[in-house]
Amino acid sequence: MLGRAPVVSTVRLMYTIPHRRAATLAVLASAVLFGTTGTVLVNAPTAANAYSVGSVRLLIGGATLLAVAAVQGWRALVAPLQSPVVVLGAVGVAVFQLCYFLAVERTGVAVGTVATIGSGPVLAGAIHAVLDRRAPARHWMIGTAISIAGVALLGLAGRDTAIDASGIGLAVCAGLGWAVFATVGKHQIDAGIDSTASMAAMFCGGALLLSPLLLAHSPAWVATGSGLWVALYLGVITVGLAYTLYGLALRQLPAPTVITLTLLEPLTAAVLGAIVVHEGIRAAGWMGIALVLVGLVLTATVSA
Repeated sequence: MLGRAPVVSTVRLMYTIPHRRAATLAVLASAVLFGTTGTVLVNAPTAANAYSVGSVRLLIGGATLLAVAAVQGWRALVAPLQSPVVVLGAVGVAVFQLCYFLAVERTGVAVGTVATIGSGPVLAGAIHAVLDRRAPARHWMIGTAISIAGVALLGLAGRDTAIDASGIGLAVCAGLGWAVFATVGKHQIDAGIDSTASMAAMFCGGALLLSPLLLAHSPAWVATGSGLWVALYLGVITVGLAYTLYGLALRQLPAPTVITLTLLEPLTAAVLGAIVVHEGIRAAGWMGIALVLVGLVLTATVSA
């Protein structure tokens, strides 16, 4: 009987490790999909702006997540709505989506992404520390610091940049929104709610909050040129598929860890920008990419 506890602990560890590895791969895959957003937006019609693109993306993405979650049955769909905290998650989604696109519009893709992606993990760690009443794990802090330094080097020194104070403020607000809805999603998942259903509830809620913007910012661009394909890709792939994977990762990993691993996004965006859009990356940028990879490997190895 005395030896039972260690045996049980070992069995649980053996069961958990493969699931954590799968979760790590899921969030890294979602980050790659997130990283394609900027390259796809280059092909959007000129009439598309931050307000209409953000609203359309959430409407299509929320509907896609809802369809995926519906496979689990109506009870799975209703469960997230029974928790009032889902409203906070929906607000977080709306703030993240709108503020991020506005930040990119005002201060450029590089700086807007750096400020958003850099602030998200820090704010998530702060929220996690307050809720748990304990400091984040040392390995998470080290890995996150290295990755954020790499992202900053890539975005600020690795490419030509334009800095706008209001754009930076909007990007930090986007990072806060991201940290909030990821934390809410983790809370609901830990409470036994299906991850995709939780994501669907928050993103549909975020879409409803932003939908009035379409009255002043016409989504007519969807019906012109490549608009339809851009809208479908942004909604179905970078929200529907990406956040299904993101939710699966939250089942096994803490929210701060998941957000830190998402730092692969700007790396993906930079490489695609260099290859597809022919945006040059300086030597400092490649050093930044290397730092991001080191930080991700450190975080992912310990998490897995």
